[in-house]
Parts: sequence; C-alpha cells; structure tokens
Amino acid sequence: MKRFIYFSMLLMGICVLVACTGKSSNHPFGGTFFTEEGVRFELKADSTTLIQFNDSLTYEGTWQVCKSADNLEYATIEFAGYPAYYFLKDGKLYRSEREMRNDVLGRRINYPK
Repeated sequence: MKRFIYFSMLLMGICVLVACTGKSSNHPFGGTFFTEEGVRFELKADSTTLIQFNDSLTYEGTWQVCKSADNLEYATIEFAGYPAYYFLKDGKLYRSEREMRNDVLGRRINYPK
C-alpha cells in the first residue's frame, strides 16, 4: 500500500512538471495584482514571485505558465514549498486545479492601472 501511495505521489509530481513545460510568451499572467483581501502578488519576468500579505509578511517563490492537453492555459504559483499552491486563470486565483477547471471558489484579482 505504501508503495502505491509513493508511486501515486511521484506520478502526480511528474504530471505537474510535464503540464507546466509548455511556456507561452504571449500570456496575460505576469505583473503585479491584488486579491480582494489585499494580498499583493508580483509575478516577475524571470519566473520569480513576491507575495506580500496585509501584515507585511512576504514570501518569495516561483511561477510558471502551464498548458494542459486540452489547451487550457493557466499559471501556477509556488507558496510554502508547494510549486502549484495557487492557480491563476481568467482574472481569478484558485487553490486547486479542480476548482480552477470548474470555476468554483476563485478569488477575483485586480491589476492596478
């Protein structure tokens, strides 16, 4: 049973890496945006991120553009060591790929002008 769990985790990690290798230079994900709660995300051109919370706590990580087999393009954002902690698509930030695909529980984001 433990082998099956380890194998499943490994397979899932490989799938995330393969899905996120399709980089696109023509995507709308980079830049600075804010969530409805005021959390600031800065997605830099060098694929690094800076996340700043309301209490001034900051976190540095990475982000990448992903393209699925069904041509769905989105970005994943690392947080706390998890490379796909946040999912960004169509002006909303999600906590899981399932939520993103079903467009549920997404938080609207705002890019400053």
